Amino acid sequence: MGSEKITDVSYISDFESKYQKGLEMSYAIDEKQHHCEFNMKMGSVAILIFHKEIEQFLLVRQFRPAIFTATVANLPENIGKEFDKIEWSNYSPEVGYTMELCAGLIDKEGLTPRQIASEEIAEECGYRVDPDNLIHINTFIVGAHQSGNCQYVYYTEVDESMKISEGGGNVHDGEVITKVFLSKDEACSIARPGPEEHADVKGPPGVLFALQWWFFVLDPTKKGLIANPPTGYYWQPNNMKVMTDVKFSSDFDKKKYCYNPKRMKFTMNGITRTWDLALCPSTTSCILADMAKNQLVLLQKFRPPVLVGKSRVLKENIGKQLEDIDLSTADPKMAYTLELVVNRVPEYDDPRKFVRIAVKQLGYDLPESDFKFQAKCVPGIGQSGDTQFIYFADISKARICEKEEDEDIEELRVSFADLPALYRQHLVGPPTTYYAIGYALDQLLH
Repeated sequence: MGSEKITDVSYISDFESKYQKGLEMSYAIDEKQHHCEFNMKMGSVAILIFHKEIEQFLLVRQFRPAIFTATVANLPENIGKEFDKIEWSNYSPEVGYTMELCAGLIDKEGLTPRQIASEEIAEECGYRVDPDNLIHINTFIVGAHQSGNCQYVYYTEVDESMKISEGGGNVHDGEVITKVFLSKDEACSIARPGPEEHADVKGPPGVLFALQWWFFVLDPTKKGLIANPPTGYYWQPNNMKVMTDVKFSSDFDKKKYCYNPKRMKFTMNGITRTWDLALCPSTTSCILADMAKNQLVLLQKFRPPVLVGKSRVLKENIGKQLEDIDLSTADPKMAYTLELVVNRVPEYDDPRKFVRIAVKQLGYDLPESDFKFQAKCVPGIGQSGDTQFIYFADISKARICEKEEDEDIEELRVSFADLPALYRQHLVGPPTTYYAIGYALDQLLH
């Protein structure tokens, strides 16, 4: 892997892509006009695979152009440079490789997400799994701030009797995918890092959640916490807004939203490929808990793109063009998510400093030393290439300070007793929300 080279790298900004389409979304609330970015993308599936015979988890390793581009472009020597001034061939493609769940886009007309997941397992990993044998773990919201897409997450077990090939992905698309096996101990160090350690995953947060789910839900000593929720708690958004007159336009000022799409062309392993990107800044987030009251603190956020993303996967809208979907009849509850507090992080700055700022804006002032580094992952493996740093903090120790008001954000406290029920609810928010719930139940409850 170390001798691999990437050559003939170039980028263009003027292109049409089937994988993304930047739009300005306009809508009205109480006759007042609002605008936000909407990046139309495809939904996806992801599968956690456990090999029963060798008792190891099967993940995949592949080159992700967005991560390579974001990593190299944000190195100190390249900050502020135009892309055509960067010597891309001087950098090892290794910085662009990930370790992620077997996954794929929902881009095959007429197939259900479960059927697409089955095909991806065969294509990438070389095992035949009947779609009906996939356990549906959960459905996440990904890209809540701009696309609101859904990702269906499944679990399955395989053995060598199910092997049909060596896998490796679709060679016609230039995919170079290798299988990665993780022992239980290696996977547990990601799901449950030690007191002075953190999980470092060169892959999306779904890896964190899926491995945590396996050890937490399937561990017979803990399974009852999820299998038999002690309460009937079901989250419903509070103080909902109703959007009307929803419209989309492709003629908008991209700088307004920092939307900067590029098509990358490169040669690697003798194959020339193109890849469509829309890079985003890295972020830091925090799992907040009030340990004095045994509560997890989440943020209810109003996310117009999520209403669109959820509407697109409704049965009556499958296969429809965006302009043919009647969003005026959409349930306003679909525009809401539960998320962690989050803040952008400039490259090569201290994420802890910026997560402290974000928490302080909620009205809780804690010293930086009170933020425990829990995990690091890469949410935007496909197109945005961003990194996320995840911390934990106990706000029962915080000094109450002035809160920065935001009409689209509302604090929600959920008792630890109600978390198992919330963990089972689909489409609540991004994978980091479910990871936070699992973290509280697995590591804070006792």
